[in-house]
Amino acid sequence: MKGLFSVRCRVTGLNVEKLVNEARKRGMIFRKARREQNRALTVDLSPRDYGALHALAGEMGYEIGPAEPLGLLKLIRRLSRRAGLWTGIFLASALLVWSLGYIWQIRVENAGPYAGEIRLFLEENGIRPGVRRSAVDLEALRESLEWRLPKVKWVRAEWSGVTLRLRVEEGTPPPERADTRTGDVVAAEDGLLKRLTVYAGTPEARPGDMVKAGQVLIRGEERGANGETVPVRARGEAVARAWITVRLRIPAVEYRSHPAGGSQERRILQTPAGSFCAEAEEDYLTCETEKTILPLGGAWLPVSLIREKRTEVWLEKRARDADAVRAEGEAAALNILEKTAYPHEMVDKWLNCGMIEGDNMIVTATAEIEKEIGRSRPRNTP
Repeated sequence: MKGLFSVRCRVTGLNVEKLVNEARKRGMIFRKARREQNRALTVDLSPRDYGALHALAGEMGYEIGPAEPLGLLKLIRRLSRRAGLWTGIFLASALLVWSLGYIWQIRVENAGPYAGEIRLFLEENGIRPGVRRSAVDLEALRESLEWRLPKVKWVRAEWSGVTLRLRVEEGTPPPERADTRTGDVVAAEDGLLKRLTVYAGTPEARPGDMVKAGQVLIRGEERGANGETVPVRARGEAVARAWITVRLRIPAVEYRSHPAGGSQERRILQTPAGSFCAEAEEDYLTCETEKTILPLGGAWLPVSLIREKRTEVWLEKRARDADAVRAEGEAAALNILEKTAYPHEMVDKWLNCGMIEGDNMIVTATAEIEKEIGRSRPRNTP
């Protein structure tokens, strides 16, 4: 431990051993001594002994150089010269620790047609970037999503750094657990009943009936051998025709930009605490912006440097070709309709487009599908 607080100095003069002997007589301790030349000696000693040796060298006519710190003293001096650097490292570490307690990215994987439904659910429940991780119960989130998406096998929710990852496995859900409670089969949504197969219970609807969501299709009751009514757990299959409608707005005009002469380049530091930029944003009425994002901290510290170029422009409004707008709208509507109908096959579909609202063409796509709408509802559930 003594070597941690040492200094080194160089003593020059004729017969330096004489100075060394006198220093030892006065109680000075040399931790290391090395002769360099006949007239020079390098010694390691404590800072206090260096002060006494400096005074003694002056009395006896020897030259003594400045004290160079060693060990811990040398490290302390180096750190003190880089106070700004270490302050920055401390602040960055504090920011890292603080940022790890929040969600900064949400990644939905393998969700297919359920991706939009999952993001809507997260938004409805206030789960978004910037929310504290402690406010999100992963197990409760998983159970809620599996209940909301009955046609999936399972949902996995986990943390990856500051990212909330949700992975969905599509397919047929596992068989229901044995349930001896009595209950009915009800309609999960509106539809025109096409086929009703009863395995247990009493039918309350017939093919051709227009049923509403929540309506009882199979009542959980049967007549016993003696004519009495016996409660049972209703089971069966209810296939109905249902309709899905998608309505889109397709721009019927387009804007072309032309340079207006002004331009600005800025560098912005993006951190979880906010954005910082030394330059004020130019007040352009209309502009085009190009951004290049350079990550600085990686996944564990979401800090980025954004290089932004803004160019002032003026816009020219032009009407688009009506046939091209209609074709674009029909293709987009059918694409969304197929994703919405999945995994059910569309029996029929039709399009209606051409109505203009403002600068938009309205496109409506409707599909007829056949799907199972029966859901079990226990009698003891409110």
